[in-house]
Amino acid sequence: MRNIEIQGLSVHVCTKNPIALWAIERLFTSGLLNARFDTWLPNQLSICFEGIHVLLIDASSVPEWPEIVRKWTDEGHRTILLMAESSDSHGAELRALHLGVRGIVRVSPDFGQDLSDAISSIAQGHLFATSDALEKFYCGTRQTEARSADLSLSFREEQAIELLLKGFSNRRIGIVLGISERTAKFHVCNIMRKLRVHCRQELIDKYSGLFEQPKSA
Repeated sequence: MRNIEIQGLSVHVCTKNPIALWAIERLFTSGLLNARFDTWLPNQLSICFEGIHVLLIDASSVPEWPEIVRKWTDEGHRTILLMAESSDSHGAELRALHLGVRGIVRVSPDFGQDLSDAISSIAQGHLFATSDALEKFYCGTRQTEARSADLSLSFREEQAIELLLKGFSNRRIGIVLGISERTAKFHVCNIMRKLRVHCRQELIDKYSGLFEQPKSA
């Protein structure tokens, strides 16, 4: 198993399962995962320090994980969802990716290697999930871009309108796209002007069906 060597990387674990926490701690204390490590619970404050912060969330013991993902995404951090090996729902993986999860790791015999690869991948700005989930995720994104091309939207506007239709604020759009809140507002204004709508709710009412992600089987 290769070590992770990424400067400024901190990994936090959110789980209410002591066995899961013990297994993950072993990977770090053994030196297989070389990063700062601690635990984090939903009632704690957000992480505000500099550097790359990755949160590992145990979906089986933390039912409020979607809200936690949104919270960490708003703060500009990244999340990895830990799922039980017995769960074979690719729809759940796809939903997690659309909610902002950057990596999905199954608790399996290859858990240590998969977790190492997932942390390394998302720390470098990539997604990590099964090939099936990633294919459906990117396919949905391409279909959205094709539909928005008919409306003469720019590439950035194509990205912004999908988040806008989900109810994201200008600030959240900026965080997800890696741009300033002011730039996000500029793109939103251009979208509304091109689509000839006067408010966000009118945009949602007219175009939410057009840009809705296809449902998984």
